[in-house]
Amino acid sequence: MARFRIHLLGLYYAQVGPAWDSGGREQSDHLHHIDLVCFGRRPVVQAGKVTELTPGWAWYLPGCMPVARRCHEDCWLYSLKFRCERLTGVDPLLDWPERRPLRLGRWQEAAFRKLWENGREPDTQSLFLLQAQIYTWLAGSLPSLERMIIQHIKTHDCFEPVFDLIESRLGADLRVEELAAAMKLPVHAFSMAFSRSVGLSPKAHLSRRSNQKAIRLLIQSDTPVKEVAFKLKFADKFYFSRFFKKLNGVPPAAYRRKFFGSNKR
Repeated sequence: MARFRIHLLGLYYAQVGPAWDSGGREQSDHLHHIDLVCFGRRPVVQAGKVTELTPGWAWYLPGCMPVARRCHEDCWLYSLKFRCERLTGVDPLLDWPERRPLRLGRWQEAAFRKLWENGREPDTQSLFLLQAQIYTWLAGSLPSLERMIIQHIKTHDCFEPVFDLIESRLGADLRVEELAAAMKLPVHAFSMAFSRSVGLSPKAHLSRRSNQKAIRLLIQSDTPVKEVAFKLKFADKFYFSRFFKKLNGVPPAAYRRKFFGSNKR
């Protein structure tokens, strides 16, 4: 349990309106979100159930959870974006079978704004406090969190050499054959065992990790898309863009505009 970590990747302030509506289309993100609604109502629909994200409350929207967005009025909000990790690069909450929108608790905008007084960036202490608040909210709202992590340990720990290799060599050129060699297993036997335990094929896990790193590079820096593709060892920018759009619904440049256009804090 002590190895479970939350990595805060960004805080954004957005003023959205009807253009935020997804037109009934379900969309998902590979990052977890906590939305802190200041003004307006933002219904989301998940598995046919409507959840209205009302002001004054913090709302958890798990990663890899398709939702349709409804919006017919102006809305102001902060959005915390983060990922979790126990083994390097492996997020146990992304595959939580009961994932759904959750109301976490009350929040006060005045207290929250103190983190950015006089327009300064949050200091280390403020970020620690914000991260601690996320831990507190999740611990109080996910009664199955301990059970989830214990199950995660059972299914993932035997593949720790594989996850370590992925993090040291992450890129489009890393092959399943190399992962199998790290476990001293034939490729077919390794793929079967990995898929059965982890719930994803090795290739799907490699794609997820490459996508997560791409998202981090896009939203936490102004690195050109071509250079992001190079860092992730894609043959060219166009192959990377097709890969990214397949997983996120939009090309990398559009994904970046979506976040940077929301007054990144």
